[in-house]
Amino acid sequence: MNTSEMPPARYVAALTLGVALVAVMVSNLVWDTGRPWANGIMIPAALIVTAGTVVMTRGRAYSSLGYLILCAGLLTMTVGVLLVAKRMTWGWPLMVTLPCLAVAGTFLWAPAHPVARALHRTVAGGALIGATVGPVFFLRRADLFDWPQHWWALFMIAAGAVVLGNALELTRHRINYRFQGATLLAGPALLTMLLGYRFLTGALPL
Repeated sequence: MNTSEMPPARYVAALTLGVALVAVMVSNLVWDTGRPWANGIMIPAALIVTAGTVVMTRGRAYSSLGYLILCAGLLTMTVGVLLVAKRMTWGWPLMVTLPCLAVAGTFLWAPAHPVARALHRTVAGGALIGATVGPVFFLRRADLFDWPQHWWALFMIAAGAVVLGNALELTRHRINYRFQGATLLAGPALLTMLLGYRFLTGALPL
């Protein structure tokens, strides 16, 4: 990452803070719910978002730390907005989706070693699958589809597929113990997919 091509940190800070504070004001104007105390959550969150964005502009050595701070600020601001809008009982699935997306976003900092990279991709890919849980809860609430009784087993199958895919990808690298590492990943993945399928079809009732 070439820091000389990045905009000055003060411009990034001013822009990010401006956008964050506008979001705070819009939230208060749109939802006049008598909860001004929620600004005590959103305004500090806006400052955290700004700090994270600025740290990310400092170069690759600081980008992962900045990303962590930025995600923490965005999650906190989301909580504040839901409280202002009195929509926490409706919007709580976001508290599942957003942290999972934050973990999935660490794809940007994949380790160099193939084994470590495979394990990292497994965690990040699993988080990406987990991020879809929130939208599924929204869809179930909307009652647009007929969901199977054990619908959650679909996530077991998808997570197992992610792990299995990383296990197969690991075998193409010419490193020692690649087949042993792939086996350690593939075994639990196949078992998880099999169990998920059995739950989904009702062969293993709960």
